[in-house]
Amino acid sequence: MIPYTTTARADTGVSNVTLGIWLFLASEVMLFGALFSSYALLRVSAPAWPAGSQYLSLPIGAANTAVLMLMTGLFWRARSVPWPAARRLILVSCALALVFLGFKSLEYSSEIRRGFLPAVNTFLATYFTLTGLHALHVIGGLGANLWAATGVARVGPEMTAGRVRALSLYWAFVDLVWLIIFVLFYLS
Repeated sequence: MIPYTTTARADTGVSNVTLGIWLFLASEVMLFGALFSSYALLRVSAPAWPAGSQYLSLPIGAANTAVLMLMTGLFWRARSVPWPAARRLILVSCALALVFLGFKSLEYSSEIRRGFLPAVNTFLATYFTLTGLHALHVIGGLGANLWAATGVARVGPEMTAGRVRALSLYWAFVDLVWLIIFVLFYLS
C-alpha cells in the first residue's frame, strides 16, 4: 500500500496525491483524446455535417458553460481560504454541479422528445457519447467534492488541502473537455 503523506516524495518532488492526480489526468487525456480523434475522423469523412443549431440549444449550452466555469472558479478559490470558508465554497460547487446536470438532463429530454437520438446520425451519436461521458465525470467529481467537504473531520486539514488541490486540477480538466465539446457541437 502506498502511504498517504503530505510531503513531497524524494523521487518525484511532489506528494503522492499530486502524482496520483496527474497520472489519473493523463489517462483521462488519453480517453477523451481518442474520442475527440474519432470525432475528427468521422467529421472529415462525412459527406455532410449538420450545424449544431439544428439539434442543440445554444442558450442551454452557454448557460451550462457559465455554470461549470463558475463552479470550477469557486473550487479553485477554496484552495486559498481557511477551511470553514473552503468547505462552503466546495458545497456551493456541488450545488452548481447539480445545476449543470439538471440543465443537461433538460436538454437531453428535449432532444429525445424531438426524436434526436444517437441512431439518427453520426453527429448525434458523437454528441451523446461525449456529453454523456462528460456528465459521468461531473457526477464523479460531485461525489469527490462531497468526500472532500467532509475531509477535515476525517483526515485533518493537511490531507484535505491536498485533496482539494487535486480536485481543483480535476475540475480544470473537466472544464477544458466541456469547452472543446461546446465548440465542436454547439458552435459548429
